[in-house]
Amino acid sequence: MKKSIFLLQKYSFIFSVETIQKIYFGGFIVLILALSYYQIIKGDYYFKRAKNNYVRLIPLRAIRGSILDRNGKLIADDKASFNISVIPYQIKRKKDPLFREIAKFLNLDVKSLYRNYNKNLRSLFIPVDILIGSDKITALALKEKFADAILINTQPQRYYPYTYQFAHILGYVKKATARYEELKKYGYQPLERIGFSGIEQQYDAYLKGEDGGDSIEVDAKGKMVGFLGKQIPKKGKSIQLTIDSRIQNAAYQSLEGEKGAIILMNSDNGEIIALCSAPSFDSNHFVKGKNIAKLLNHKDSPMLNRAIQASYPIGSVFKPILALAALETGKSRLGTQKITSATTFFCSGELRLGLAKFRCWATHGRQNLHQALIHSCNIYFYNLGLLLGPNIMSKWAKKITLDSLTNIDLPYEKKGFIPTVKWKRKKLKTAWFPGDTFNFSIGQGFITSTPLEVVTAINVFANNGYLVVPHILKNVAGLNSELATRTYLGASERNIKKIKKGLRGAVSEPGGTASMLRALNLQISGKTGTAQTRGESHGWFVGYFPYRNKKYTICVFLENVGSSYVALKVTYNFLEKITKDNDFL
Repeated sequence: MKKSIFLLQKYSFIFSVETIQKIYFGGFIVLILALSYYQIIKGDYYFKRAKNNYVRLIPLRAIRGSILDRNGKLIADDKASFNISVIPYQIKRKKDPLFREIAKFLNLDVKSLYRNYNKNLRSLFIPVDILIGSDKITALALKEKFADAILINTQPQRYYPYTYQFAHILGYVKKATARYEELKKYGYQPLERIGFSGIEQQYDAYLKGEDGGDSIEVDAKGKMVGFLGKQIPKKGKSIQLTIDSRIQNAAYQSLEGEKGAIILMNSDNGEIIALCSAPSFDSNHFVKGKNIAKLLNHKDSPMLNRAIQASYPIGSVFKPILALAALETGKSRLGTQKITSATTFFCSGELRLGLAKFRCWATHGRQNLHQALIHSCNIYFYNLGLLLGPNIMSKWAKKITLDSLTNIDLPYEKKGFIPTVKWKRKKLKTAWFPGDTFNFSIGQGFITSTPLEVVTAINVFANNGYLVVPHILKNVAGLNSELATRTYLGASERNIKKIKKGLRGAVSEPGGTASMLRALNLQISGKTGTAQTRGESHGWFVGYFPYRNKKYTICVFLENVGSSYVALKVTYNFLEKITKDNDFL
């Protein structure tokens, strides 16, 4: 019995080994036959296919999200652009005659085609744009004449319906090539569109979407012979801004012929209603690569956003802040008197300091704080600054953020500068002199701020002691941004009200430096400023309105116009334009 079992196991093993050997041998025969078929019988077919066919990657650019103003009006969008492209591998032996024929057909300089070709070349098998932004009729005419030698590459192109008015807010869109080394670590591709400057850059992650593409197989003639796959591009998210396009347009019109900025802000929550810088530029030029060098080298710096990227001496706009510092501090650093709103100084038109004379723009006689704010009396504030000293002035200028980034949601914001005794000693290797204190007390000397810093500082009086963070984004794809934040300054409401009365008097009372604005009947409060600098003085007006129900804070700044009078005229024209709309207030 045991022997029988043993013999059965033995022959079963032999049988299984022989079976496996036969299976392996049969598979080997099938493999030889298959290889013979593909290499001998079908070899010529696959040789030609390998030689003549290649994979073409055709990128499909994502449609960028739209940008809307606060009322839903379109201020940036994508439209179809008809680009003419070639496949480098396909035209490698006939590129020169082809380019000459295309240039002759369109009456173009052939160098522009080569320039685009060299700039956009990435691979022998990927379409290269040689003519960008052609109209549909021209594109179809080219296709009819040159047939398979060219492709019509329809791509989305950014379009800005308001050319100059929104340039500094929106920025522009172009290919990432120019900053590719910087951007590749974030996953950008060289030909991918990206926002440069402004909102386009700030919220590029929301706006850009995701590119897609077709992977196809074509023969040497460019004819499609196989489809390998497709990735559908995803549209970017649309965003809505706090900007009112009607008011932005009015700001741009009001600045015509001047260099400067106009800012209008919601006093309570920091929403920017208008932010306009002049001179400006057409964002569409950057999309099309037109007149760029001229813009970058222009003597008036149209690319500079003067509202947030340039700081200036602020002149008498500083006086309300000095007044608040004095009321909050209370006692003079000299210990000789208590500083109150009733404190008076006599203005004879000038104040002597050694051999130097520090002048006022008029002779005002005896002035208290209220009168000094209305008349913008330099002599009063020279004395006030001398009583407080530079350390107190620097402390309050910094506290009210005249030298701090406002953190507005725009890139490349610059900050102002507040001098200190320590800074002067360390940087300039000299002591702080009483003359420095006099200059500081009227916003001259070393102090500088951006118009946006100034408007947020003055806004403290509009909303009874709160510093707001200005912002431009309202919502993303319908979801509120929730960017609004504000911080309590910590100043006495009673003292703030005293300053507010003086600011209101500057417009409403006879002899007030901003009384021109009284005719608008908007209950405006505010302060003018003439800031001396090299050349003609800068002109300022900052304020808020209506007085009893503060809604808006405004800043108008003009470079080298001689005095604040010109800034007042621009302010008047701007407010007159926007208040014609009964829905504004």
